[in-house]
Amino acid sequence: MNQDLNALVLIRDLSSDEFEKFKTALHILTSKTFIIRGIDKEQELYDFTVRNNALFDAWFSCMDATLIRDESLGVIAFRGLGNTRLYFAKDEICAVLVLRRLYEDKKNEVSLTKFPIMTIRDFQDKYNAMTGDEINKTTLKKVLAKLSSCKLISVESQDYADPEGIIQMYPSIPISIDRNALDNAIALLGDKSEDGEEAEGEL
Repeated sequence: MNQDLNALVLIRDLSSDEFEKFKTALHILTSKTFIIRGIDKEQELYDFTVRNNALFDAWFSCMDATLIRDESLGVIAFRGLGNTRLYFAKDEICAVLVLRRLYEDKKNEVSLTKFPIMTIRDFQDKYNAMTGDEINKTTLKKVLAKLSSCKLISVESQDYADPEGIIQMYPSIPISIDRNALDNAIALLGDKSEDGEEAEGEL
């Protein structure tokens, strides 16, 4: 047997409850990409996945996939092949870049909340400033819904049209795009905007 797969036998040692956690963690990682320790309902799954990292690594190696763990951020991320990744339209790429910049700005602010927060108006203003275009309400709601579905943010009221709505920014953001990638992407985005071309990207 491939040495990397030897840990698969550990699945036989899981109790019924642990096996259910294993299946739940697999489902979340392959469908939502991230398990985030700071989300109350995911803390137990996060701890379980860390404790059983050898089993998870062996399982995902069968898919030619890997897990990225950042214990300082409290995030476990699934990284699969191209056909398992999420694809973004140009306005959604812009939104991810804006979100990454805002996270960078707000992560060290003193706050009583578990995650950095901003209002929808904050996001809208930053988007307009970074892209040089005013985002319309339809596009705003679409990109916020996409960011939420990708587990990068949550909008407390679920009302994406409320400018005073509170957005929580998850620590999955810096794993999705690091600082160097942010700087490079902003430069490329500027070039594409000048050409007036439509763009696609992946996460």
